[in-house]
Amino acid sequence: MKIAILGLGAVGATVAGALKKYEKNLIFIARGETKSVLREKGLYLESEKLGDQRIHPGLVSDDPEEIGMVDVLFLCSKSYGLEAACQKYSDIIGENTLVVPLQNGIMTSRYVSHWLKGKGVVSDSFIYCFSNIVETGHVFNRGELLRIGIGFADGRDNEKAKQLVAMLNEGGLPSAYGQDIMMSIWEKYAMMCGNSCAFIYFDCEAGDIQKDANKLEFLRGIYEDILRLAKASGVTGLEEMPEKYYQHFLTLPPQTISSLYRDIREGKEETEFEWVIGGGYKLAQELGVSVPYMEKVYEAKIRNG
Repeated sequence: MKIAILGLGAVGATVAGALKKYEKNLIFIARGETKSVLREKGLYLESEKLGDQRIHPGLVSDDPEEIGMVDVLFLCSKSYGLEAACQKYSDIIGENTLVVPLQNGIMTSRYVSHWLKGKGVVSDSFIYCFSNIVETGHVFNRGELLRIGIGFADGRDNEKAKQLVAMLNEGGLPSAYGQDIMMSIWEKYAMMCGNSCAFIYFDCEAGDIQKDANKLEFLRGIYEDILRLAKASGVTGLEEMPEKYYQHFLTLPPQTISSLYRDIREGKEETEFEWVIGGGYKLAQELGVSVPYMEKVYEAKIRNG
């Protein structure tokens, strides 16, 4: 199976590490300095769960013609670069190519399918992965919370996806196929988006929210917004989520922040705000769902820049 990974940062490198056994079938889609480093040295992954390893793929390229048609394409780039990536590499996607987007958010597969104009078989998927780039070509994956889910909202069967999940499990990355994929995606979204909304709106860390009753009430309101939005989208089974995540938030170390809030606080020009929070806000408008707390966060951020 010819497997391409687009985006060899924190997520892409971790996926590559799980597929080390099949490295000669791997294609790393990279450009510039990253392409040069990966061609010369391969990709070095330090992982407490997967082990330390250097992966030498069969090909490192950013040329669609050189890459050719692939069986699987992992999309691991940041969300704000995803549309351009889909447009540039659409020619490597055939009718049966399995496309696995691993960005945060609840609208990913819908957007990717639109940008690819119906090409390939786009899965609904997610990953829990605490990784960071040490330097170009070197990624550190920490902790035991590492897992991936691949499936389809319509419940369809796909043998290639099942085979891919088996390969990832074989490589040490806990992976699951199919069951309740949308509930799992919404669970991850609820925590990531919910906590980020509170951090961004109040411009503070977890400890400042934990000791303020009004801020905690706002946080609970965000979780309730997301629950209503999930139900309107046809996803059930999340009724206990607001209380569960509220209680979990109370246990966070005081200095805790989300990666999205960190990027905003550091003044990065490009962040996933529109993708994560904006995506939920716009879906609520589309479905006619009231999300008053999320609306406050979105409009305040747009107003204040």
